[in-house]
Amino acid sequence: MYETFKYSNDPGFKLYYKKYCKILTSNIEASKRKHYDNLISKSINKTKTTWNIVKTITNKRNSQNKIASMNINNHLIHDPDIIANSFNPFFSSVAQNFTQEPSGNNFTQDPIRNLNSNILKLTTSLHLNPTLTNEINKIIQSLKTKDSHGYDEISSRILKISTPCILSPLTYIFNKVLYSGIFPDRMKFSIIKPLHKKGTTKEFENYRPISSLTVFSKILEKIIYKRLYSYLENYNILSDEQFGFREKLSTCSATNALINSILISLDKNKFVGGLFCDLHKAFDCVNHEILLAKLEFYSISGISNKLIRSYLNDRYQRVEIMNSMHIKSTSSWELMEHGVPQGSVLGPLLFLIYINDLAYTLRKHATPVLFADDTSIIISSTTMNEFKNDLSFVINVTVTWCKNNLLTLN
Repeated sequence: MYETFKYSNDPGFKLYYKKYCKILTSNIEASKRKHYDNLISKSINKTKTTWNIVKTITNKRNSQNKIASMNINNHLIHDPDIIANSFNPFFSSVAQNFTQEPSGNNFTQDPIRNLNSNILKLTTSLHLNPTLTNEINKIIQSLKTKDSHGYDEISSRILKISTPCILSPLTYIFNKVLYSGIFPDRMKFSIIKPLHKKGTTKEFENYRPISSLTVFSKILEKIIYKRLYSYLENYNILSDEQFGFREKLSTCSATNALINSILISLDKNKFVGGLFCDLHKAFDCVNHEILLAKLEFYSISGISNKLIRSYLNDRYQRVEIMNSMHIKSTSSWELMEHGVPQGSVLGPLLFLIYINDLAYTLRKHATPVLFADDTSIIISSTTMNEFKNDLSFVINVTVTWCKNNLLTLN
């Protein structure tokens, strides 16, 4: 029809063709809307699905992880092997670049002293109950069926097919882990894929690492997570001001709490102000010894603490990138000495434990609202002078807490 339209001198046919094109475009748009509506309505995480649709429409989904060149020592490098091997030490040294550990053996003294002065220590402790084949089978079946995999090249699709043959051996191995407190070394290797977050695509600091773990590690982490999270919730260890990575809580919950706090203060005719903080590379800068000391304080001790230490220590990663020519390159393996694995199951929960006492520290002087590493602090006072003093005090408390915990404020 288009060929006929190009060479036709019939005004009636040309008018018909243009009307037909409008109808076709309208039908295509309606079909797309219906398709996207179905995706959102059937999705469990509607926010994530919506953003994926936006990325698809704006053509960002397919290109965001392709890295053609990077600025290395003020030179634009195109060699994918050099880029991959430059990414890995950058990611593994983030903590050293932004924090400086105090000298001596007692650098965890300040963080734990802060815990002792703000939180009542528990008399109970976490016990890791053994797992059953039924629990493991449910976890396996709950995994999304994918062909993507970790360094061992075993996908969730292959795992699900193999489940009847490996369920009993897995139960035996995982119970050995829970009993001994030793996380298997072969489950501590991860593939890192740089995810561009902001700014130019040529600078390393504009990327964050996403870990691709072995599917067996995910199952074991889910088993540990279930026991750890249940313990934290049952004994109300996690602060009420923390809304990130928690069941039945979301950004909407955090926003409502923030607005409600402001409105209550305004209704009382108080001066109200806010501090909005973001911790720089927070997940990458978690200090293992401080985290383990905090776990000990919360009575996550003995075998449980030993298992978390084993999970964190001696982890290795390598970076995998794909350039614009769809050529995949991988770096050499690098030891991770700081941080919690991003993209892991346990990582976010361990991070919540790490920053948990920040809310307890601030609530004496202000109203904190936390969503993972994003911290909003509402200060309200009856007079302007009092407000200025309170604001200055809260800033000092927040900065001191970050220094003690080896984290950096943006």
